Amino acid sequence: MTFSLGAPWGLCLAATFLALAGPELGRPVRAFGTMGHEEPKLVQSSPAADRTASSNPLSGDADAIGEGHGLFVKFCAPCHGRHADGESRFGKYAADLRKFSLGYREFVVAVKNGRTGKQMPPWKEYLTEQQISQIGAYLETLAIEGASWK
Repeated sequence: MTFSLGAPWGLCLAATFLALAGPELGRPVRAFGTMGHEEPKLVQSSPAADRTASSNPLSGDADAIGEGHGLFVKFCAPCHGRHADGESRFGKYAADLRKFSLGYREFVVAVKNGRTGKQMPPWKEYLTEQQISQIGAYLETLAIEGASWK
């Protein structure tokens, strides 16, 4: 039996682990430039947004959004791109998270367990439930037409 990783997934995973290790173990680096270090902007609530309100307990929490941005840059941006549009330096292989439409609970499941057949590795050994919620809170601020975090 042979097991092989597709080049894009393998490159994304390797780049992520290299960024996590840094030049000195345990010391993070910015291996991918600024990677969207702009401050996240809070989305104003509207009647349409209220109908699709997130079930994320940290939704709209400014501190959680800031923490989520940092975690996104460190763990997610190498594959999903600095703007969460799926466009990374490896090409467009990952999902555009700005239009994630499966809801918050499915987001948590996908991050924890990975996406079989989609080259998304599981992160449950690296991210806590709190950190996953923070990343979700940040991604909600980037949501475009068609996204659903309910």
